[in-house]
Amino acid sequence: MRLRLVSGSILVAALMTVPNLSLKTLPPPAETGSIPLAVDVTQATWQSDPIPVEATVVGLSWGDHDSPTAAWVRATDDGTTWGPWVELDAEEDHGPDGAESIGSSIGSDPVYVGEAEAVQFRVEGPVEGLEADYVETAGRNLNLLEKVQHFLKRLTFRSAPAAAAPDQPAIVPRSAWGGDQCLNGSEPERAYVDRIHMVFVHHTSVSAAANSYTSDEAADRIYAICAFHVNVRGWDDIGYNYVVDRFGTIYEGRGGGLNVQGAHTKGFNSYSAGVAFLGYYQDVPPSAEAQQSFESLATWILDMNHVDPLSTTTVESLGSPKFEEGVSVTLPVIAGHRDTGSTACPGNANYALLDTYRQVVASDPDPKIYGGWPTENLVAGFPDSGYDTAVFPFRFTEPMTWEFTISDGTGTVLLEATGQGQDGSVAWDGTFNGLPEPVGTYTASLVATPQSGAQAPRPASFGFHLGTFNPPFSDDDESVFEPDIITIYDAGITKGCGPDLYCPTGTVSRGQMALFLTRLWSLSSFSLPPGDDAGFSDIAYLSPEMQTAINQLAELGITSGTSPDTYGPDQPVSRWQMALFLTRMWSDAGLAFPAARTATFLDITAFPTDVQLAINELASLGITSGTSPGAYDPFGLVTRGQMAAFLARMMHRLGWTPVVS
Repeated sequence: MRLRLVSGSILVAALMTVPNLSLKTLPPPAETGSIPLAVDVTQATWQSDPIPVEATVVGLSWGDHDSPTAAWVRATDDGTTWGPWVELDAEEDHGPDGAESIGSSIGSDPVYVGEAEAVQFRVEGPVEGLEADYVETAGRNLNLLEKVQHFLKRLTFRSAPAAAAPDQPAIVPRSAWGGDQCLNGSEPERAYVDRIHMVFVHHTSVSAAANSYTSDEAADRIYAICAFHVNVRGWDDIGYNYVVDRFGTIYEGRGGGLNVQGAHTKGFNSYSAGVAFLGYYQDVPPSAEAQQSFESLATWILDMNHVDPLSTTTVESLGSPKFEEGVSVTLPVIAGHRDTGSTACPGNANYALLDTYRQVVASDPDPKIYGGWPTENLVAGFPDSGYDTAVFPFRFTEPMTWEFTISDGTGTVLLEATGQGQDGSVAWDGTFNGLPEPVGTYTASLVATPQSGAQAPRPASFGFHLGTFNPPFSDDDESVFEPDIITIYDAGITKGCGPDLYCPTGTVSRGQMALFLTRLWSLSSFSLPPGDDAGFSDIAYLSPEMQTAINQLAELGITSGTSPDTYGPDQPVSRWQMALFLTRMWSDAGLAFPAARTATFLDITAFPTDVQLAINELASLGITSGTSPGAYDPFGLVTRGQMAAFLARMMHRLGWTPVVS
């Protein structure tokens, strides 16, 4: 049998005659790579030779080395005519927070270069460890058969678009620009913002040339940015929640809905939505169409969260180049990226418009509810000792008749209050029928009707936590390791040290460590050995589960005990021993370590080579950064809080999914 390939135009014409058949926007799969640069370190300003590479987006990274003082890139699409030099902007101000940040890389922002055939870099200042990062999203790497297969994947039957909320502006879904294609078939575990306090304004480029795209090219550029964020920087998705092009089109960015946590403003993603203007707005403002679309989008976002656009909000930094972790920062509700970092984003001309954006959003004529959440969340206290009184203030854009309720997880209404006016406040002592409520999550709801007869505003509803005790453990609420402790609890790795207790400052014994590691191993696709008797004479008094775990570690080669016939189950585990245990587990899983990096720990040089290597390998995996600059504290005993951090980071690094019972 002979097969003939139908030409592209005939194939398209034939298929388009099928009723209800259309083409969906599905960009070609991205090709990603990094090219080490052979830098001449003797020159204050160094320029690379032209680098032949098919790329649509390029950037620069420097691993664990210092960032360059300044860097530029230029590109050519014909090998002869070069475009202008474009300055690269360090991406340290962008990036995810929390678990998503583990394993992500730091480098420059992406620069869109069209369909380049070669690029060239120029660098000032520190130039060690430089790599040229690139993404090709134009499909030039596909052969004919792959192009036909890709075309067939784009065929879909037409369906009616989903209805949006009446006041939601038109938003192009991810499927129309390749957002799901950008994830390479994975579906990351999303983190969500409990309540959006504010909107951060960004731009996507550092070159005026980035403003010359057509309406058809906008989606391609967003896809290329997403491919760079995912494939080069190692993020879960594109960093921005929304992108607005110069024609006023709004694109859905990071998947997961309005309140999904982005990676746009490092240290402040947990409180905000990030909206990026596609292009560069240092010297020229965004178009009138783009400004109007942003104002409509911000109006909707802030109204959904009942935030006054003219107000400020105080949040705690999770760590940014401008504000250290734990610092309280007061910011305008509509802020620029530069307000929390060292970046020029969103550009001088765009930053100058922020107050205009605030005034326009505030002038929306529809009635609004502002507030309704408690002044403190968590609400301090316990059922046995009593709770602090929780206060829920709110106000309206005009006088209204209102009803406020607090309900528990079953929907039972525990408190109901009514009133009239342009503002109000309700207090609750955490009791119902005179008895204290249990620790947990509750819902505050506010419904109001304008006395003028105008349409009712969107009702407000907020979840809040009653009680300082954040289940499952009552003794980790002030610990920096609490998120890690909850992660390993949900995965079944720990049961705590007693009823409602984890004991985060307690030390880890070698017996406990065996349980932790074997439970971590069981989360993977690897099977544990049976745990036959390894000949340890000092473990007979332990529980059968702990005895099995110790013997399994011995069978895996992770430990050989403290002597030929003893394991030492009650001995504490030191930080140098933990490095050996974890790196041996990594090796047993058949996984390679990242390119060796020299960790600058000054307190491990007296240890044997294998111990130093294990500590440095643990650092290369991002599992530890030491206890302070230049120190690993190898003789320090591993606390249960530190153990939780090691295990949670190991889980994320391995991509193992917790099995929650």
